[in-house]
This record gives sequence, structure tokens and C-alpha cells, in this order.
Amino acid sequence: MFKKIMITAALIGVSASVMAANRPSGYTTICKIGATCSVSQATNVAFGADDKFVYKVLSGSFSCSVATFGSDPNPAKSVKECSIPSSGTGVSSTSSSKSSVAATSSSKSSVASSVSSTASGECKAGAVIENKTVDCGGKTIGLTCPGDAEGQPPVITLKNATIKNVRIAGSGGADGIHCTSGSCRAENVVWEDICEDAASLVSSGTKFTISGGSAYNNTSNSPGSKPDKIFQHNSKNSTYEITGGFTAKGVNGKLWRSCGNCSSNGGPRYVVINNVTIDGTIGSIAGVNRNFGDKATIRNLKIKGYKSGSPKVCEEFQGVQKGSESSKYGEYWNTAYCDVSKSDVTAF
Repeated sequence: MFKKIMITAALIGVSASVMAANRPSGYTTICKIGATCSVSQATNVAFGADDKFVYKVLSGSFSCSVATFGSDPNPAKSVKECSIPSSGTGVSSTSSSKSSVAATSSSKSSVASSVSSTASGECKAGAVIENKTVDCGGKTIGLTCPGDAEGQPPVITLKNATIKNVRIAGSGGADGIHCTSGSCRAENVVWEDICEDAASLVSSGTKFTISGGSAYNNTSNSPGSKPDKIFQHNSKNSTYEITGGFTAKGVNGKLWRSCGNCSSNGGPRYVVINNVTIDGTIGSIAGVNRNFGDKATIRNLKIKGYKSGSPKVCEEFQGVQKGSESSKYGEYWNTAYCDVSKSDVTAF
């Protein structure tokens, strides 16, 4: 009997390892970590293991390494792979070179026009994606960014849907990606710069997962706006999950905030922040409304130059209704609202 249990456990372990892939669906491995890979043209290359990946558009020869891709999507796995789309390069004409976006950034309207006009299918600025997964293959899309005023349109609206492998143009971020219903996922999305917010969980959205990718929050492309939060949480009784090696770069403001003064404000709102890197200067990581029963759970957080108290990791607020200003209690550890220990945060 004991032998049967051991065999069954072994089979389960094998099954689990088979299910976790070292390359994304539709990708082919070209080399493993430590080796030199080569692609003949600009290609959207994935790097990782066990269904955790980061992506980068590369051409020619490159090292399959953390240094090349800028972050480690799965530190627990030493053996990782570099893979490319099985058919095509996974790169649109607007994303083969970041300079192609920069060349038009002097005019916000020209960026929006050039990016939107080359988008095809459902991966395009202004699209509403519902009940499906759309893989953009590394394409760059965007609208405009006149400043950080509220009420800008979203670049993409998700309704119980997933968008993956897309870049949001530096001066075309508008109000980012919205999740308006069901469970949504933004996988390996790169925000070249943030306009108002990178993404928002609004309306009746129940869960919004940000997996991998990165966001540069410096508003260098949008002089009229100032860096604020990266992820906005408005929807009540809902959860934000930020994970998979997501990296915030050149940051200011906050990583995530439960809305402090929304119309008909309330809660609870939940956030899970796990395996996230803050590569820059940031004001705080998470802000919860104590009186609405919000909760932030934070694990495996890496912050550049972190020292105790700088930046603030989890802050508790008093949420209010629209027209008033939310007040702050301060930074807290190991409470019902801030589920984080100092051992969960490391400096680099």
C-alpha cells in the first residue's frame, strides 16, 4: 500500500512538471540559459521557466540570461529557456524598434495615428476585448496623453478577458488598460511611460491580474502630467494581483492604491503583490482604506535602495466620498489591513 502511495505521488509530481511549460504556448525553444542565441530579424523573445516569462524584442545574437532581459521571471528555477514564436517573429512593424515610436513622439497625435493605423485584428488602441485571450505578439499601441486629468479613455478595455505581449506607447498611454467585468489578465505588458494610470480595476470587475511585464512611470513623454499611482483600484469587493516578476521602473508616486475618494466609495478591496521589483524611486507601494476593510498582502518584494521607512511599503488611510480628501494614518506592518512583514521586503 505504501509503495502504491509513493508511486502515485511520483506520478502526480511528473504530471505537474509536464503541465508547467518552459516556453509560452505557440513558442519554440532556441537555447537555454547561459547560451548564445541568434535570431535573423527583430523577434519577440520569451525568457523563463514553469509558465513564468519576461519578453524582449531582440535581433541578431544575444545571451540567454537575466542580464539581457532585465529581470528574473522565476528565481526558483535555475534552468530557463529562450524561445520565439513558432510562426513569424511575433513583432509588428511598430515594435521592431523603440526608435520608431520615439521618432513620432514630438507630436502626440502623430503617435496615436501611426500606432493605431498599423494595429490589426483585436490588438489595437481603443479595442474592447470580451471573453477571450488576445496575444499581441509584441505590438505597440497607444492613444494620446494630454496630461494626468481624470476621464481619459482607456487604451484597451477588458471584459472577462486577457491581453498579452503588448507595449503601450510612451506618449499614448491615456488611461491605460481597464478591467470592467469578470476576471481580467494583463500578461507581459510593457508601459513605455504612464499617462494617467497604467491600469484600473473599475465597475464590476472582480479580479485583475498583472503578470510579468514592466511600467516606466516618469511622464517624460507627457510634460503636462505628474507621476502618481501605477495601478488604480476602484471596483469594490474585488482583487488586484500584481505578480510574475512585474517591474516598476523610474517610478514615482504609488504602485497600487485603493480609491480614497470615489463616488459611492466603499469596500473591501484586496491586493496581492508577490514577486515584484521596484527599480527606481517610489513614494509608497500600497495604500489601503482601513475603514472599508481593504487588505494588502505583500510577499517577495524587491526595492532598489530600500531602507526601513523609505519608501513606505503599506500605508493605511481613511477612505471618504467624492468631494473630500482621504486622510492617512501612516505605515503599518502585520495588521488586518497590511499583511506584510519586514522580512517580505529586500533591498538591491
